[in-house]
Amino acid sequence: MRYALIDGLAQEERLGVNPFQFGITASTDGHNGFPGDTDEFDYQGQNANVDSDLEKRLTTPAYAPHRLRNPGGLIGIWAEENSRDSLFDAMLRKETFGTSGVRIKARLFGGWDLPDLCSSGDMIADAYDTAVPMGGVLPEGGGSGAPSLFVSAIADLGTADHPGTPLQRIQIVKGWVGDDGLFHERIFDVAGDPDNGADVSRSTCQRSGDGATSLCATWTDPEFDPARSAVYYARVLENPSCRWNALQCAALPEAERPAACADPDQPWRIQERAWTSPIWYRASDP
Repeated sequence: MRYALIDGLAQEERLGVNPFQFGITASTDGHNGFPGDTDEFDYQGQNANVDSDLEKRLTTPAYAPHRLRNPGGLIGIWAEENSRDSLFDAMLRKETFGTSGVRIKARLFGGWDLPDLCSSGDMIADAYDTAVPMGGVLPEGGGSGAPSLFVSAIADLGTADHPGTPLQRIQIVKGWVGDDGLFHERIFDVAGDPDNGADVSRSTCQRSGDGATSLCATWTDPEFDPARSAVYYARVLENPSCRWNALQCAALPEAERPAACADPDQPWRIQERAWTSPIWYRASDP
C-alpha cells in the first residue's frame, strides 16, 4: 500500500493525475460465512473443515500454510449516520480507515497553522472547521510554514470476558519521490511511547505494562519541502498481544494441546493496528 501511494505521486508528476489516490479499507477473506468475526481468541479458520480445529490450523499446509493466516481486518467509516447513502458518501470521500481486526477508532485531519486541537473541548468539530479530513488534499496557499496533521485514536475496549489491548503509540507515515526518482519514506512517532515497557507472556498470554485508552496529537512536519509533493497517513499500534494460535493453545489444558503448540517457529506475538486513509500535499507547479 505504502509504495503504491508513493508511486501515485510519481505518476502524477509524469501524467498530471494521481491514479493511486485511494482510501484505506481492510476486510476478511474467509469462506465460513462469518464476516466481521476477527477476534484472535475465537479464530475458527477460513476454509470450513480444512482448518476447523486447532491442530489443523497449526499444521495444514494447503495452498498457503494455515498457521501463517490470521482472522482478517475491519473497515471503519466516518459517516453522518448509519444509512446506505451516508456510508457510501463517506467512502467516496475516503473518510475511512482499516484495522488488523481490532475495533480501534482512528481519525486524521490536515491543515495549515493548526492549533493544538487535542486540548479543544470539541476537537472533531474544530478539526472540520480548520482542516481537511483524511482522504483529502491539503488546500493551496497554506500557512506560513509546514502542514500540520491532527490525529486521534480510541482503543478497542473489548468485553468483560475479553478486554481489549491498550494503545502504545501513533505514527505518521510520510512518503515522497526524491530528486533521484526513488521512493522515500519516514515514520514519525507522534503520540504515546514505543518504549512503554509493554509485553506479553507466551505461556499465559498475560499482558503487562502501560498503555492508553486514547491518544491524540497535533504534529507539524519537521522536514517539509514546499516544492515536493507528499502523502501522509497515520498508523496506530496497540501494545503487544498474543496471536490466535498462542491464545488458543494457552486456553487448553497442557495435556490436550496439539504438539504444534510447542513449535518454537510458530509466530505467536503480534501488535494489532489501524491505518487511516491518507492526506496529500500537492506541490504547486514552478
